Amino acid sequence: MLFARSLAAMVAVALLAMPAAAKNFAVPDKNPAITITVPDDWKSEEIAYGYSARPKDEAIFFSVEFADARNVEKMLDNNEAWMKENKIKKVAPIKADAPLNGIPATIFQFRTSDENGPTVVDFIMMSAGNNRMIMLTVWGSNEERETHAKALDAIFGSIKAIN
Repeated sequence: MLFARSLAAMVAVALLAMPAAAKNFAVPDKNPAITITVPDDWKSEEIAYGYSARPKDEAIFFSVEFADARNVEKMLDNNEAWMKENKIKKVAPIKADAPLNGIPATIFQFRTSDENGPTVVDFIMMSAGNNRMIMLTVWGSNEERETHAKALDAIFGSIKAIN
């Protein structure tokens, strides 16, 4: 356990020393399980359970959130409210288990619509150990996703397990 904390501290210091071309996050903040990088030109902000990021045109929404076991339901409820607030029609998701850079993940994809027409919302759930969960969210139409495919590929390619 001491080794894992030392490693996490070294990773955090290394992330701070990296060039300012991207924003790096260790997730969760305390005793992190993954690191993730978003483009520097994307606006990022702290949200209820983590961080969100959007490109300048705000066409795509991306977030990384985390919760311990006792707060996972609250985090999920918060995301359901977020979908309603953004006028994303509630539909049954398509569920798939697939690793993300070697990290086991469950993907819930909602092929739905919002006030602008057809859209896709992905919730990607990953274990963060110690009874914690990490959830990634991507929201945007297929066209918007294609426009920002290079940045999204870079974000998902940057996800690394710490231990």
